[in-house]
Amino acid sequence: MRTAVLGLLAALLTGLGVTAGAGVASACAGGPVARSAAFASTLPQVRYGQSGTTVQGLQLNLKDRGYSLTGTGYYGPLTLAAVKDFQRKHGINPSGIVGSRTWQALVGSKAVGLTTPRPAPRFSVYPGERDRVKVGTLLGYLGRTYGYGDSDTWYGPAMQQQVKRFQKANGIKASGIVGAKTWAALNKVISIAGNWGC
Repeated sequence: MRTAVLGLLAALLTGLGVTAGAGVASACAGGPVARSAAFASTLPQVRYGQSGTTVQGLQLNLKDRGYSLTGTGYYGPLTLAAVKDFQRKHGINPSGIVGSRTWQALVGSKAVGLTTPRPAPRFSVYPGERDRVKVGTLLGYLGRTYGYGDSDTWYGPAMQQQVKRFQKANGIKASGIVGAKTWAALNKVISIAGNWGC
């Protein structure tokens, strides 16, 4: 009886596109994977002259595709050129406006495990912090955002500069204190860029 129930449950999950025991890691493995179309459809239209979290995520997504962008958070001439080139290569009108078709090509084409926002940490990290869990979490987020690979075990000056740079790019007071606003912005940027990894 138990085997029949488990078999029926597995069949139902498979019919829904879910594999029993599947997690983020299997979503990134070879073969067919769930795509991020639902997340991509939530992203707002972005255009030249705008700035903020969505723009920085866009820039880092394009950077991962070989465009020479650094993730400033400002949609300027370099971002415009990259967006238009990407649009041309994907059969989208090269207007430079990032709307639903462009978001689907940029974000919707990625595996769900790469773009699914994570639960934000519920703690703050202050300059000089030495708590390994807090600093390690911050390093993980910074590494996904900027490729920051420093193995500091404390929240020192180099990491503080990266956080302040991120905060400025996202319209957050550049205090170096990593609180709810900074965690939320980091989470969104990583999700749009598709940099969560497996």
